[in-house]
Amino acid sequence: MNKAVLFVASLLWILTSNTASFAQNKKIDVYLIGGQSNATGQGYLKNLPKNFKIDTRVIIFHSGKPHLNSGVKPLTWHPLRQASESPDRFGPELGFGNRIKELEPGKNIAIIKHAHSGTNLYAQWKPGNTTTDSTNWGPQYKDFVQTVDAALQALRKQGYKITIEGMLWQQGESDADKLEQNTNYGKNLAHFIQRVRQQFDAPKMKFVYGYVYPPPTTGIGPETIRKAQHDVAQKSKTSLSVKRAILVETDDLNHRADDPNSPYPKDHIHFGTLGTLELGIRMANAMVNK
Repeated sequence: MNKAVLFVASLLWILTSNTASFAQNKKIDVYLIGGQSNATGQGYLKNLPKNFKIDTRVIIFHSGKPHLNSGVKPLTWHPLRQASESPDRFGPELGFGNRIKELEPGKNIAIIKHAHSGTNLYAQWKPGNTTTDSTNWGPQYKDFVQTVDAALQALRKQGYKITIEGMLWQQGESDADKLEQNTNYGKNLAHFIQRVRQQFDAPKMKFVYGYVYPPPTTGIGPETIRKAQHDVAQKSKTSLSVKRAILVETDDLNHRADDPNSPYPKDHIHFGTLGTLELGIRMANAMVNK
């Protein structure tokens, strides 16, 4: 082999090695979002503060209809944008995405979202007992796993080294109205957290969730769910407590009834525009202990 050929071969080997090394060193922190209607989000873009700007350095991947309709192609990575039931609404992804990037400016941030209004944990988000126990998975859990798997695969193809840092969960209203569902909610939620960590091989993943049924809503069902949410949090130190499960206060957040010209002036179940935005911010703060 002459010197010229040897030089070219050596140069190609160096370039290939460096490219592969660069791809392997691209790191990205991933956050999952799941739940029902307060996770899909009932905030309205038109009611956001005029100075609010979405941090498009963050990227988002979400499921499609009938779950979410953001106005762009689902199951594809996009710069951060709203991902709710209609393109004019948003969920906690906007407040969370902006705030987590502010808190972690040197990191690549990605959000994967699947949520569906009116769904329960008891049956629809049922995670089964193992990563291959799909016959015992609820339909929403199946869609959630498929969405996350597709998103992670796309990131890997781009050369990213992935860390699933945390999950945001806003759900519980649909488990409140039936005795068997609400009395077992704490046990079901603790199992769900453990299964998501197992499913995606993320044993240290933080799980951040918010109280449902803010005042003035009351009743045995809602109170049972809220008690279960309290008991699952790590800091509660109960028999149901799960490590790195963090509960966010929501009782002071604004409701959809409070929104200007709200189409639902009596809705105190769902968070409004500013409440949804603040929910995401609080979840980001909880993720990094701020």
